[in-house]
Amino acid sequence: MKAVYNLVVAACGVLLAGTAAQAGDFRGQRPVAVYDAPYYNWTGFYAGAFAGGAHGLWTVDFYRNNNHGHAEEGADGVAFGLYGGYNYQFANRFVVGAEVDLGKSTASQSNDIFDNDSSYAKYGMFGSVRARVGYAFDRLLVFGTLGVGIANLTNNIQKGRNAGEQVVWEDQVKAGLTTGVGVEYAFTNNWVGRGEYVYTDYGNVTLFNRDGNRADFKNELHLLRVGASYRF
Repeated sequence: MKAVYNLVVAACGVLLAGTAAQAGDFRGQRPVAVYDAPYYNWTGFYAGAFAGGAHGLWTVDFYRNNNHGHAEEGADGVAFGLYGGYNYQFANRFVVGAEVDLGKSTASQSNDIFDNDSSYAKYGMFGSVRARVGYAFDRLLVFGTLGVGIANLTNNIQKGRNAGEQVVWEDQVKAGLTTGVGVEYAFTNNWVGRGEYVYTDYGNVTLFNRDGNRADFKNELHLLRVGASYRF
């Protein structure tokens, strides 16, 4: 009986010694996480639609018979359209991509310059091709954008009531530098909402009528819009 007792005691001692050795091996090591929640990944193609406000800022200088008329007015309206692109997210959460958009604006403005002269400007179809760079805070993406924009513009000056003296530049396509900033939030793995501000400078237009009078237009467009897109 004593021999059995001694054998049990010896076995327990060996077991305890092995457990202590294993504990010593893991001492000072960092515990392994059971589960790490993955961050949202922005890589992939997407397409969506936008709507918002359009503010066309244009300046016109009209020179007639040594007189100079100046007008600087805002052309307000709405804008709506479609956009699509591709994002690539790096391991450090920086996101780069490319995007195109195509839209329609109702922004227009008319203004009296002299007693019997009026000017008119309108922004119609517009679009852009832009690069995007941003940083992802999980499902929130903050980005900036830069590229080239085009628009269908109308600028004209009406001298008095004589249509023959009208200075017209209608339905012309102008290109310019486009830049902007915005934020996106992924509500689901596929649906993403957006808020964005975009500015485009379409440059100057100079017009002359038959009397040699000159009208100089400067065309700029501000867009403040929201959108929703689907990630494929």
